[in-house]
Amino acid sequence: MAVIHVFVGGDPVSPERIDGLGSADLVIAADSGADIAAGAAVTVDILVGDLDSISRRALDRIFDGETVIEAHSPDKDATDLELALEVALRSDPSAIVFVGGGGGRLDHLLGNVGVIGSPAARHVPVNWVMERETAYVVRGGRTIPTSPGELFSLIPIGKDAHGVHLEHARWPLHDASLRVHGSVGISNIALGQEVEIEVGEGTVLAIFNHLAS
Repeated sequence: MAVIHVFVGGDPVSPERIDGLGSADLVIAADSGADIAAGAAVTVDILVGDLDSISRRALDRIFDGETVIEAHSPDKDATDLELALEVALRSDPSAIVFVGGGGGRLDHLLGNVGVIGSPAARHVPVNWVMERETAYVVRGGRTIPTSPGELFSLIPIGKDAHGVHLEHARWPLHDASLRVHGSVGISNIALGQEVEIEVGEGTVLAIFNHLAS
């Protein structure tokens, strides 16, 4: 089983943030996600997508190496990120970390949330790292490292989440329901070095803002 990093296009992520992720057994780039990887001198093992947004410089770097390219027609029924997730799941991952994918077009951002929270990866721990935030997909229970005063939110994905418990936060939750069209989980504050989240039914995206504490 492998730890897989999937680089996604969108707002840049600094090399310092990427260096803090540790090593990966497999690195996948979804189209212009290769530019973010190149900016941190990360070698891409597999490049996936229609290659319509990757820079010439990043593409030349890919051609100079041993990267496997899985090119697709622009007339496809899946985003480059969804295709990259399919590639990641072929490798029986023990964890998937998405890097980038924030900012940019709103439709792409919302689409990224849907893919990152996809039920197809329901048996795999999934994290999403951007420049200002780290998000964790929570199904069942997760303990997440934090700093005291760190701002975070719990957002249900796809459908309402029920049986939600939250500990070590300013506003704890006990057997709560988080509605897709509600705001109960927005803007909480971590009290210590970790928060504990348990979800009885559904999926929650726990988003931590590292620069707001």
